[in-house]
Amino acid sequence: MELTGGVVHLPKTLDGASVRALARSVTAALCADVPVITFVGHDAATFCAGMNVDAVLEDRQAMGIFADLFTMLQSSPKPLLAVVDGAAIGGGLGLACACDWVVATSRATFALPELLWGLAPATIWPIVSSRMTGHDAWRWTISAHTRSAAEACVAGIVDEVVEPDALTRTSNRAAQRLTRLEPHALARMRVWARDCRQHPLPEAVTMGASIISDLAVRPEVKRRWHAYAKGDAPWSA
Repeated sequence: MELTGGVVHLPKTLDGASVRALARSVTAALCADVPVITFVGHDAATFCAGMNVDAVLEDRQAMGIFADLFTMLQSSPKPLLAVVDGAAIGGGLGLACACDWVVATSRATFALPELLWGLAPATIWPIVSSRMTGHDAWRWTISAHTRSAAEACVAGIVDEVVEPDALTRTSNRAAQRLTRLEPHALARMRVWARDCRQHPLPEAVTMGASIISDLAVRPEVKRRWHAYAKGDAPWSA
């Protein structure tokens, strides 16, 4: 699969070594001269199967590094694209949910089985519940069974479902669309989409207006708006 932009390959399972390697890969992609970061799975069978509990018990710092990774992704100025072909389980599902756009094949599957093991999807919960409604996230967690890409699309985890032979074409098209977004505004909106839920409506809309005012004075906004006013594409400015 030939994808454009910076590509981060996920491990099959997450343990101390693979979480550290993933954090290094994400850091490198953030620093690289690429407009989009694309997350691809380990292979056609597995996007990412989540945490290896035995390995995490041996390396207690791994969970902290994994948590820091989500903070890094949420503050990324670059658009994040997940290309899911295979099983996205637990933390793997969380990594997909951390992305701005998710493309999945019809054979991809999704699950939050942590409660079956006596654990909980606590680290990824803020991320998962920002893509799904709280009720859906709770229902998926309590039922714990595997769901299809079509079901994940209805729930809000997946944005596009395609057949496997269309995955590369669809993913590259999605990446191209994401490059049109202004990076600073995207990062600001990603954070605000989560934080706004912590405020009552009158306060939230006032804070939202303040964010717009802050963004509007940026040179990038002026350039893009003037290009649009002239009939050109805003991203061409």
